[in-house]
Amino acid sequence: METACQGEVFLYDEMLGYAGFEARAGQGVLEGSKAVVCIGGLTDGLLSLRYLPALAAELQQVGWRTFQPVLQSSYRGWGFASLDDDVLGIDKFLSFLRSKRGITEVVLLGSSTGCQDAVHYLKVGKLTDIVHGIVLQAPVSDREALSVETSGNQVEALCEFAKTASKMIAEGRGEEALPRAACQLFGPPDVITAYRFDSLTRRLADDDMFSSDLSEDEMKQKLGHVHTPALLIASADDEYVPKTVDVSMLCHRMADAMAAGVARTAECLVLQQGGHGVRGQDAQAHFVDAVARFVARLSVHELPDGTHLSRLTWEVSLANTLRGRAASVPSGKPLLVAIAGMPGSGKSRISQILLRLLQPDCLVVQMDGYHTKLSDLQSRPDAADAVYRRGAPDTFEVSSLREALKRVKAGESSVKFPAFDHARGDPVEDAVCFDRRVHRIVLVEGLYLLHRNDGWQEIPDLFDFKVYLDADLEECIGRVKERNKVIPGYTPQEIDKRCEEVDRRNAEVVQLTQGEADLHAGPKLNQAPED
Repeated sequence: METACQGEVFLYDEMLGYAGFEARAGQGVLEGSKAVVCIGGLTDGLLSLRYLPALAAELQQVGWRTFQPVLQSSYRGWGFASLDDDVLGIDKFLSFLRSKRGITEVVLLGSSTGCQDAVHYLKVGKLTDIVHGIVLQAPVSDREALSVETSGNQVEALCEFAKTASKMIAEGRGEEALPRAACQLFGPPDVITAYRFDSLTRRLADDDMFSSDLSEDEMKQKLGHVHTPALLIASADDEYVPKTVDVSMLCHRMADAMAAGVARTAECLVLQQGGHGVRGQDAQAHFVDAVARFVARLSVHELPDGTHLSRLTWEVSLANTLRGRAASVPSGKPLLVAIAGMPGSGKSRISQILLRLLQPDCLVVQMDGYHTKLSDLQSRPDAADAVYRRGAPDTFEVSSLREALKRVKAGESSVKFPAFDHARGDPVEDAVCFDRRVHRIVLVEGLYLLHRNDGWQEIPDLFDFKVYLDADLEECIGRVKERNKVIPGYTPQEIDKRCEEVDRRNAEVVQLTQGEADLHAGPKLNQAPED
């Protein structure tokens, strides 16, 4: 079946002669400031993404234009290119679109290894401010794909060339080509550098972002920085995914690892058919419809069902502030940060987002781990009242928290913290471990970190930087009521009564501490002046 598409081919890099293509449905010049930029994978070039004509036609209906650049890695050039090389090319392409085509909002659509380009661009690209979302079509591990395609003597050859590549890189010869036989493991091109071979075949190398054997922490390190809305589209019958891999589970693990996943703006779609390249009319129709719906939700700011997708903005700004602060702290000392706010203000959410944005040298500690054990509360003279008020300032082991924070500041190499197990309703000891060699930023999130009464007097002074989450009191109480509906053994009336009598009182106590903050943060990013 012939693949053809109307459109315009143009040079976006006059010096090197790199071309771009705008796909169109019908005659005429398209107008509009929103564009989906398609980034192909290994060996891909113009129109090698067979769904491009149908995608352009559908996107045109929702006011989005469709482009595809030729990059250094396109066609047979990927063996000499790197993700950084592609980022430079994407920078040039987006700059051209902005200045010559009036494009101000972009969604990067990566296909296959182009998914790595899209993810990497969000980390190091210069024009990320105009990237409002990413689509990852076939985010597949090249390393695992090789395991599907190689057997027998090829496996032995793969190991030998991996050793050769590693040795060449150690000798400063990473940009030199491996013997031609190394390329035959991949197919075209005829040459591949030691660096690119290593990147595509070694665990946790630059290209290794989507492998099923990555741990949760490793996946967060690879994907955590993705702060724009993301649509991950995988095929259950992808021929490059090992049969032992649950495609749906892996896709959701990737989404959960992203900062966007914490914000619930990373979504997954698993096509039952279509394979790696989304082949066939039915699969393409499903894919095209999903992408069009995704970008439409980026465009409309007020949807009746509240499904508008937006980038993380103030969260990224806060992460950048903390990264800058940490850089000014003497080597070997962590930046100790308090994230304080009322119940329901989003402390856990922002902490998990920051954890991903600040990977790999960030640790999150929950103040809730220092809840007094239920059995200890029950042994107090005011047992009934103490249990009912659990979560108030005097129902925490403040002295234990104080000592742990002092140990971190004193320079100890390792400090263990408890965490609260909601299933058990009690803390679990030694659940989180601070490692001075790894963690440059320690985020402690909780209600009373800025409180100076009820035994908390010394706590605020132990932090290097204090953040208060601005939020509306009534909205916070509403969230707590909704959240507590899942607690077994209580009627809705009992839950509402306790929220009003306990959580509201705690929230009012926390509100009084906001003046201790160095920075106020929230959707409006109302920042306090910094020193």
